[in-house]
Amino acid sequence: MATITCERRTYTDKPYGHIHSYAQLVLPVKGILSVTVNTAVFNDNCQNVIFIPPESYHSFHSHTNNQFLVLDIPPMYLPQSTRPVPECQLLDERWKAVRTLLAQEVKDTPVANSRVADLFRYILRLLEQDSCPASLKYIHDQYHCDITLQQLADIEHYQLSYYCEWFQKHFGVSPMEYIRRLRLENAQRLLEDSDHTILQIAQQVGYRQHSTLTRLFQGYTGVTPAVYRKKTRIKAKCKQ
Repeated sequence: MATITCERRTYTDKPYGHIHSYAQLVLPVKGILSVTVNTAVFNDNCQNVIFIPPESYHSFHSHTNNQFLVLDIPPMYLPQSTRPVPECQLLDERWKAVRTLLAQEVKDTPVANSRVADLFRYILRLLEQDSCPASLKYIHDQYHCDITLQQLADIEHYQLSYYCEWFQKHFGVSPMEYIRRLRLENAQRLLEDSDHTILQIAQQVGYRQHSTLTRLFQGYTGVTPAVYRKKTRIKAKCKQ
């Protein structure tokens, strides 16, 4: 496949699973579709756009009268960024506008023309804009709270073991290590910019005891929080 193709498709109630080298983008027109991508399961009710990465096992089935616009996308058209594209996105007003334009191009036969290719450039911008996974947004919003791996896996609709592998692949560390580093980075900022006690800072970033923060902070920076605060303030005075 050398060009982007768009087609109207319908699906039966028998799951059809397969893998191929190109990506797909599935936009709902009507009906309900159950989509599995690797181990993630999406029961779409015409409210979501589904992106299927290349070389990903996926299957479709539907128990209702349905119709979907499907883009087959060769890998050469995809961004080279290592950030993952979310596999499920809300069918908001932007995507509804895309669906309308595609529907005008695609009648009863597949279409691969310059207008579809041009439209995909806009689609690509939407994919890149929304490329921060929901679980990562949740971590940054709630890092100071107790977060479990199962919560994060559920947000992405992944099985727990697959989620941990997926996160490690894309971000280079485990989810819990990512949270730990985020907490310690915010502790550094609070040590530099506030007069809060070590216990107050520990509790603000998610640790109940200042001893926990001290132990982890020393392992992360090589010094205790108290020493770090003292050094940064000495440096700040020297710059004045």
